[in-house]
Amino acid sequence: RVGMFPPDKKLYPTYDDWLEASMRHEPVEFFREMLTKNLPIERLLDSNWTMANARLCDFYGLPEPEKGGFRRVALRPEDNRGGLLTMGAVLGLTSDGTRHRPVHRGVWISETIFNKTPPPPPANVDPIEPVPPTGNKITIRQRIEAHAKNANCAACHRTIDPLGLAFDQYDAIGQWRTHEHVPTGVGENPLVKASGIMPDGRKFANSVQFKQLLLEDRDQIARAFIEHLCTYALRRVLTVDDREDVQSIVEQAKKGQYRVKGIIRAVASSELLQKR
Repeated sequence: RVGMFPPDKKLYPTYDDWLEASMRHEPVEFFREMLTKNLPIERLLDSNWTMANARLCDFYGLPEPEKGGFRRVALRPEDNRGGLLTMGAVLGLTSDGTRHRPVHRGVWISETIFNKTPPPPPANVDPIEPVPPTGNKITIRQRIEAHAKNANCAACHRTIDPLGLAFDQYDAIGQWRTHEHVPTGVGENPLVKASGIMPDGRKFANSVQFKQLLLEDRDQIARAFIEHLCTYALRRVLTVDDREDVQSIVEQAKKGQYRVKGIIRAVASSELLQKR
């Protein structure tokens, strides 16, 4: 949950209780707007607007809403926001309070967006080495890439890491940055690199291009959302026996362009729930 790992006040002095509460409400208000306007599910991945209050607007560098409380705020490309994945709540949730965690972000995206749970890491894998005081400053990405050369780690890291590294330009509290603060080592803080290669070979240069690739996988993303919704409604995990019913829901939802109300209606009226 948001606030599980309280940010280090020395590293992130602007983080306060109001910001944390605002971050917690943003995805809720965002989905409420999607439901009210019956928007297509891909808006969760990318959008040219968000729901923000004065505190979030200040944090994101957006124009403050004319009225108090949460309001729909237009986003520009230079704001580097849009959709669930660039919200402070998600980016902070996948950090540890002192630094961002690309691998954890990748796992979160795999589980939440694709509904695919990666296997646990091998028990005998060494932790990622810290930057020695006398060594050159390097990014967490560079340390992970060195760690992933281990034969026991390579296969999973190839699948998980690109998903999280796409958002390396956001720090532990979700603040946009161009350089990574490295507390130990010699030299200047290194430039952040957010490029990568998807498991299927498609390349991206930053989070914007990454989100566009996700939008190309619209059917897969919609299916994952429907599977999550079915799991929640049934209060149990889905099994092989549920595949046919889930496929029927997906086909019905697709006819309605995967709009939120249509998806919910398709799940609620499905054979899967009627047999519950």
